[in-house]
Amino acid sequence: MKIIRNGIYCLLHTFVIAIFLTATTVMAQTAGIGTRTPAATNNTEVVTTAGNIIIDNTGKMGVLVANPLVALDFRSGTNQSVAIGMTNQTAAQAGAGALRYNPTPAIGVKGYLEYSDGTKWIGYFPYGKPHIVVMAEKTTQDVYIFEPGAIPTIGPQTNGMPQRTSAYLTNWTEKLDSDSGTPTNTFDPSTGEFIAPRDGVYFATFTFALQANYIKSWLATNANQTEAIWEVRDASGTIKQRVKTSNGYPSDTGSAYNTSGGTLISGSVCTVSVFMVKGDKLRPFSWISLADNEFNYAASSRPFDTTGGYNVLTIVEQ
Repeated sequence: MKIIRNGIYCLLHTFVIAIFLTATTVMAQTAGIGTRTPAATNNTEVVTTAGNIIIDNTGKMGVLVANPLVALDFRSGTNQSVAIGMTNQTAAQAGAGALRYNPTPAIGVKGYLEYSDGTKWIGYFPYGKPHIVVMAEKTTQDVYIFEPGAIPTIGPQTNGMPQRTSAYLTNWTEKLDSDSGTPTNTFDPSTGEFIAPRDGVYFATFTFALQANYIKSWLATNANQTEAIWEVRDASGTIKQRVKTSNGYPSDTGSAYNTSGGTLISGSVCTVSVFMVKGDKLRPFSWISLADNEFNYAASSRPFDTTGGYNVLTIVEQ
């Protein structure tokens, strides 16, 4: 009999413990603040005078929203704005996807939201669309010959624009490289190359001018011209598009035997709107063919006129 009594006692003891553990588990899953009866089992619920704040059993939180559909749901329909503060964390520290408010004015904007892409903070345009703006000025004589012509050697040159030879305009002075007010690095002033950070239409213009000199033409050639060219290449370097503007000079500017007077500033400008996909490269280059006062198209160069803002470029995302 003693053995039976001890067995019944152990069984009852185990049953009581099981009931206690079950009740503890249920209480841990259902909790209320300001209410003893949460609206749904397994939810945590805070009752306020405006409505209830709910955390469901999947971890979603609804502020005055009974059935939250996302991690944090504010869509009750009335006065549910979200306030975002400023942080001094770097974009890497905050992590990709983080948001912050930047109160620093930029390009006429008195504050804007930024998001982290994991590397840098990127500003939202005030009306929701980001805008790239690049501005630069060229005050050097530097170019890079990439298609040989009258000058057969590919590579950098520091004495102006070569004759009858394709050359990129290099070593610009960057004035602005901005993404909706946030400094960025879409433009490389050393090469003059712009890389599209996202798909879109980009408006681009650049001008160049050469120092005043004789421009001679004669019936045998009559081939004086300057070309300003925008070139688009894809990320692998394949040419996708070239847009040219050509200025011709059919008339003589001075006598072959008169070395005083009769000189002319020559140059060109090219303005385009081009569609680019992310990673496409946009770069300005030029080609000139200008005879001197002795009808000579020599394998030489004409220096840029670096005064008065003649050599400038602007790129704006549309």
